[in-house]
Amino acid sequence: MAFLLKYFGGRGSTSMQQPSATIEDLCHRFSLAQLRKSTNHFDRRLITHTDNFYRAYKGCISINGELKDVIVERFRRGGHSVLQLVKNNIIYRCRLHHPNVVSLVGFCDDENEMIVVYDYAPNLSLYDQLNSKSATISWKKRLEISIGVARGLHYLHSGTKRTLIHRDIRPLAILLDENWVPKLRFCWFSLKGPKFSEKDVRPIQAIVRGTTGYIAPESLKHANVTHKSDVYSFGALLLRLICGKELRNLAETGRAEGIIDQSLMGEIAAECWKLYMDIAESCLSFDPDERPDMGEAEVLLERALQLQEEADHNLAFHAS
Repeated sequence: MAFLLKYFGGRGSTSMQQPSATIEDLCHRFSLAQLRKSTNHFDRRLITHTDNFYRAYKGCISINGELKDVIVERFRRGGHSVLQLVKNNIIYRCRLHHPNVVSLVGFCDDENEMIVVYDYAPNLSLYDQLNSKSATISWKKRLEISIGVARGLHYLHSGTKRTLIHRDIRPLAILLDENWVPKLRFCWFSLKGPKFSEKDVRPIQAIVRGTTGYIAPESLKHANVTHKSDVYSFGALLLRLICGKELRNLAETGRAEGIIDQSLMGEIAAECWKLYMDIAESCLSFDPDERPDMGEAEVLLERALQLQEEADHNLAFHAS
């Protein structure tokens, strides 16, 4: 976990500096015993996802006398310095408040552990839904999900004093609540970038992180990261939503039309399709400067949804 020293603190870091507030001021502290009980002693059968740095479990815990379903994300063991840096990162994220960004419920740092707790998403992740054989997501719902993700990213890029670059936009990082509202899951190698008001946005040199197919070319080639790197990942996500397949399959065919999700056939209005694909193409531009800001992508997607709703209304009107 040495990479945390580079991204979350240390001399010359562009990421989170030592905050003035304490973690207890902003976030509920759970005991390790509470979290063990909530996850049946970290039962492997309750694991929802895992990577090189943590394992996440579904749990149920009492908060202020009320039982609540949660995700318990347990970091692999690290030293004291790493523990403190992760806590600093948690404090920063406790200050983020947006309907399309996951809210932290609490944390635990007993016995040199570092565990974070956040809301459980009843509809799991977008990845789970797109790969489910039984569930199907309508085209309109996919548009609404893409708009929600765009709003969350727009907030991270421009809604706080400094830009927060997510760096792992992909279906697994998007949780869906009981109303199918998308929530951006926390990414522990996110970067805190320059002030949003700064016009001269210089790339941050950083170790390549992310998921194959969603990483911007400038990050792969030069290890350069800006908020436009997230825009590229978002463009890849737009293709994933319309194709219902991983991007490696898209590369085999060379065009989205050839592998459009069969469950969407006949649902997509022509005007909506054209605008949606134009947005995806612009987000996937090789030149970062040619990609739109997330606020612009959000507005265009809202227009695409409007075009779809108008087409649906006209079709229903003529049918009646």
